[in-house]
Amino acid sequence: MNELKLRVITATILFAAAVGWLFYLPSFWFDVVLGGVAVAATTELLCMVDMPRRVWFALLAVLMWAILIGTHGYGMFMPMAWLILMLGWFGVLLFLVGDEPLQMVFQKMLYAQWMMLWLMLFVVVVMQLHARQHGIAFIAGACVGIWVSDIAAYFTGRALGKRKLCPAVSPGKTWEGFAGGVLGGVISAALVWVFWAEVPLFFAIALAVLLVVSGVIGDLAESALKRVVGVKDSGNMLPGHGGLLDRIDALLPALPLAGLLWMICCG
Repeated sequence: MNELKLRVITATILFAAAVGWLFYLPSFWFDVVLGGVAVAATTELLCMVDMPRRVWFALLAVLMWAILIGTHGYGMFMPMAWLILMLGWFGVLLFLVGDEPLQMVFQKMLYAQWMMLWLMLFVVVVMQLHARQHGIAFIAGACVGIWVSDIAAYFTGRALGKRKLCPAVSPGKTWEGFAGGVLGGVISAALVWVFWAEVPLFFAIALAVLLVVSGVIGDLAESALKRVVGVKDSGNMLPGHGGLLDRIDALLPALPLAGLLWMICCG
């Protein structure tokens, strides 16, 4: 099976699964599936940074996700879960890592914690959005905006791209592709939010700009981490697409930021 066909099949399955998860699962099972995705992303992250004794790090992360999902991330449970993770991981680093050089393992742990913070914010905000009126529509608009932005940036960059956006991190990205991605992503996200989530037009446009730009930064941030740890993809969980983190990297900072502002301003 050629690479393009494999990518199309995987993308089709992922899209169908995402639609079913977002629109048809009740809140409890929605949160459970979200927690499963978080655990899978955590496992992939620990493998990507080549963390020693990763089973212990993963078990503590599962405990954190269980607390967050079980409490819906309300109140003080989010900082408590994060403190449990940080202290637990530091304990594993001190007492269970063994002969590994401390500096190297500490750096790997910091890389993983940095991505885990974004992943935790993503999970908590998505749960909060899903429970609100028009929240599902807002999530859908954010996903559409990020996906359209990615596609528009790719084709605009191929057709018109000349000036490199960030060659040290992602040599293929150009300013022309960035502009095309912002235009396509802002229009698509704003349209969904205006007509489905009942967001005022100018606020929807401002939120969409913030969403798409922060999505590009999230994509570049994950690319930078992959370069630092020396891998091409975050994993091989998704045939033809690389890893799970490769597919959600733009959403990790973008959806929490846009979602929090929407909840603050629109109640």
